[in-house]
Amino acid sequence: MDSNSERKLRDLRLNLAEICLEGRTDRIAGLTRNPSGDALLTMVNSGVRHLVMTKADQAVAERCHRILSVEHEIERKVCAYLALNLFSFPHGIERSFDIIDVPTPLLATVVKTLFAIPHFFTKDGARRRALAHVEASVKEIHKSVRVIDEPEFRREVLSGFMDGYVVSAVYAEDVPLRTLAQQRAELIRMYLDQEGLARDIEPPERSPDETIVRLGVLCPGTISETAALRGHLSGLDRSVFQVTAFVPDEAATSISANFEDLADDFVALPTADIAGAAEIVGGENLDVLMVGANVTNTCKFPWTLLMAQRLARLQVAMHSSSLTTGFATVDLYINGHLNEPNNAPDDYTEELALIPGSSNHYAFPGPAAAPETITREQIGVPDAALLLVSGANYFKIGPDLINAWARILENVPTAHILLYPFNPNWTTHYPHKDGFLRFVQERFAARGIGIDRVHVLEAQPSRAPILGVLQLADLYLDSFPYSGAVSLVDPLSVGCPPVVREGHAARCRQSSALLHEIGLDVLVTKSTDDYIKVVTRLLQDHGLRREMSEAISDIADHPALSSQVGIGRYVGDTLLTALKKKLKTAVL
Repeated sequence: MDSNSERKLRDLRLNLAEICLEGRTDRIAGLTRNPSGDALLTMVNSGVRHLVMTKADQAVAERCHRILSVEHEIERKVCAYLALNLFSFPHGIERSFDIIDVPTPLLATVVKTLFAIPHFFTKDGARRRALAHVEASVKEIHKSVRVIDEPEFRREVLSGFMDGYVVSAVYAEDVPLRTLAQQRAELIRMYLDQEGLARDIEPPERSPDETIVRLGVLCPGTISETAALRGHLSGLDRSVFQVTAFVPDEAATSISANFEDLADDFVALPTADIAGAAEIVGGENLDVLMVGANVTNTCKFPWTLLMAQRLARLQVAMHSSSLTTGFATVDLYINGHLNEPNNAPDDYTEELALIPGSSNHYAFPGPAAAPETITREQIGVPDAALLLVSGANYFKIGPDLINAWARILENVPTAHILLYPFNPNWTTHYPHKDGFLRFVQERFAARGIGIDRVHVLEAQPSRAPILGVLQLADLYLDSFPYSGAVSLVDPLSVGCPPVVREGHAARCRQSSALLHEIGLDVLVTKSTDDYIKVVTRLLQDHGLRREMSEAISDIADHPALSSQVGIGRYVGDTLLTALKKKLKTAVL
């Protein structure tokens, strides 16, 4: 952002804040309900809150704090709260009023503002505080719409919740999220019922003469989720399962091409018409409906809205959903035995079914990607430098992870680090990239690491350039607490040793599960200090690094690393067992 654009953005923010501080609900409601969009939320999400406040900004923010602290009139408090959110993040604001007291015209905007947390965190402990804020907000919303029996109130609150709830930025905390997921799921279901979108079916009894199990799959569009779902379907007994792949109508051709070898039929769903899509799925008389995309992040994702309804006899999620779905309509969650801790069932509302090994088997569509030829000169890394590489996503990188990497670079002055955090599989738009890059550079600089040793790649058009960079790397650094999953396949495929840290929740154990399965336990650490020690030792011992690379070469043909060998036979057995249990029958 250039200085002129920044100045205009700051001026506009001050103008909007002054309008809020006037306390005129009708005028603020006009700004938030404009046909061209919500002016307040547009400003909140513009990235302006990441800018250092000027004296003028601080003066306005202090006025907002005073009103929230001493004002008795709720309407003025609400207006001041909206104004303050133009300067601060909601988890750092003492709200001092309840959602049930918000004037109806401002309800949806206030609820959306509650979830306008940062996309990345620059201060120690901030992500944990933001998660606590999200959990408290969802709990309050959940209670309010159940207690207040006023249709307009419920409609506005649910509308704000459905539009505002996004938790990508706080997934990384290694804590149980079952209660949050369950309350979110119930709110989504309330929304569907309120809007008349639900089309639940009562599945007819399965005929005793049937020998085929009808499996419907809600197919994802991203490469990583596609590879994960293909891994779950590869090896499925096609004499038992008849697979119908459901694809979004706007991308039916491209997504169908990714599953043409694994599906018997394709059905395009009108994703803009959830009720119509639900009727189509429900009309297929499915025994099983499995979702291959993440339905635990946003609320209005079409596959999320479909899985919140009863559309098949048995409904199933897998690890593409980063945690339990919370839906009463999802019966089963499939994961690998190595992916879960001993008390894992407590983290799920579904029945947790564990297959042998890890669930992190990926079958990419099409021919295997070949590394592109990349030189160190192209990426600005000296030939004599030791090179650390990480594909940890923007949403996973916080102060704790940067601090660990900086400590490693402190230990090994000849080491450089290269990051490629803007993976298009997560999102096509990474907000506030400039602010994120400043944060990364400042964190390294704070520990005396020069910015010439820190390199960042933009999003790449394919895996080929990434594989080319990884061929140059000495070690791959996995993220923590939220670990990598499919991203670990790339370094392993070119013989680059990865070092990972194992956590507790399944989303924090994906990379360690894969390494345990292929026999590279020595590269799995249990703490941040051990992670730093192992990386440092490997960097300082060329012979040990070569030994690790050779170990990776030795297991190159391991089934867990093959795009041709999936876990479909385990998945099929699990589905059959669960379906029999659901139908209370010994045979199908």
